[in-house]
Amino acid sequence: MDIKEGKITTSDGLFLNWKGWLPEQKPKALVHIMHGYAEHIDRYQNLVNELVPAGIAICGNNHRGHGRSDGKRGHVERFPEYIEDAKLFSEEVARNLLPDCPYFVLGHSMGSIIAMNFVEQYPERLAGLVLSGTGSLPGKDTGKTSLILAKIGSKLFPRLHIKFPLGPEFISRDTEVVQAYIDDPLTYNVITPRLADEIYVFLDKGSRNAGQIKLPVLVQCGSEDISFSGQQQLVDTLGSTDKTFKLYQGLKHEVYNELPEDRDKVLSDLLTWLTAHI
Repeated sequence: MDIKEGKITTSDGLFLNWKGWLPEQKPKALVHIMHGYAEHIDRYQNLVNELVPAGIAICGNNHRGHGRSDGKRGHVERFPEYIEDAKLFSEEVARNLLPDCPYFVLGHSMGSIIAMNFVEQYPERLAGLVLSGTGSLPGKDTGKTSLILAKIGSKLFPRLHIKFPLGPEFISRDTEVVQAYIDDPLTYNVITPRLADEIYVFLDKGSRNAGQIKLPVLVQCGSEDISFSGQQQLVDTLGSTDKTFKLYQGLKHEVYNELPEDRDKVLSDLLTWLTAHI
């Protein structure tokens, strides 16, 4: 396996670090991962272990404010900054790593919101889209009051750090995964009102415009994921005639980081779907 790393510079002067994992043999495809809120690209080692030996390369940048990239933790001024950063990484790095390979986008959680909006705006030369830990609506426990408070806070104190409302145990039933998340110096549990409001706004925008997505799509979600709802609604809205929905009973938010026997099934489904679409 060949591991590559580097940095790109955003239009507003931030340095974003990125990482790529390439198979030793000629790659069959490239998967561009857009990671979730408060985490980073190195938490996708289970995907690396499954896909790269099968000849599929993986790459992705850490979003601004995440991992070792520049930017205030848990904050963004405008959600489109994430989308434009993804476009920059795609143009400057991903497509240059393997210019002739089928190119897939995989977005998890907040990254699924970035991925939906990205694909809706820039569908050219993409082979398919994978969404995990996603939906068309906030979690069922997220009331209208929270949405209103995020919008008010975004105007009055947009950069103030507040505690993220979900505890780390929401990500997985695997206690080792949860503890590793807690111990990871590059994860955090704060968010600003601006980012919270922008997430809600672009979740709504991305899901409402999902009819524009004509690419093959795979959606993988856990039935016990409390951070999103409306998964079937999102799948039904997608404009693709080639769409697969996998709802895994009992699994939580990070389906690729669930208990070993469960994540093996999820990862196998992902590899099977990618292989069928190369």
